[in-house]
Amino acid sequence: MASAAEYFEKRVPQAWNERLAAQAARGAEGKDQLAKMRAVEFALEVEVGASGRFHLLVERGEMRTSPSSHPDPLVTLGLSEADCARLEATVGPSPMNLLGGVGGNPDFVLTPSRVAALREIEGTMRIEVKGAQDWGVVVHFGAPPVPAATTTVSIADAEFAQLLSGALDLQGAFMTGKLQLGGNVEVPMKMAMAIMTPD
Repeated sequence: MASAAEYFEKRVPQAWNERLAAQAARGAEGKDQLAKMRAVEFALEVEVGASGRFHLLVERGEMRTSPSSHPDPLVTLGLSEADCARLEATVGPSPMNLLGGVGGNPDFVLTPSRVAALREIEGTMRIEVKGAQDWGVVVHFGAPPVPAATTTVSIADAEFAQLLSGALDLQGAFMTGKLQLGGNVEVPMKMAMAIMTPD
């Protein structure tokens, strides 16, 4: 497993930019989606236990690290070093897979309309994945520091893997009790709707 610094400062931007390059390689077939991906601009802040804070910036669709925090990040993630390792092991080098999985859209990419919808959300939720080694991430729609979560989204690791792969849809997970919501359910509901916003 990568260190938190290597994960967020190298692997995450690399995976983001590789996905952008793959879309560009589709040529005329992927031109419209590529234009939307390149129109995306936002900041992502990450707080990882004692490892510190990491700052990521997307400009013209390309992600890079930033030496300082942004005053208006789209999202701030909060997690421990152990949770960072489990995040990487579960979703790979893209935290967008985490949002897409929870939102029921495994092919999720951020477009201007989805960024605009996510910016409308206010609140903080904790995503908890239960299994042999429980782990979780706090997703705060706003700037750091990350406050206490007012919402909990809880799912077993096997079902979470199915969400990530698209084998299980969000509504099905919720209706069958595989996905549990606690606290202010408005936050995850709005996030799911934002993720499902048409391109």
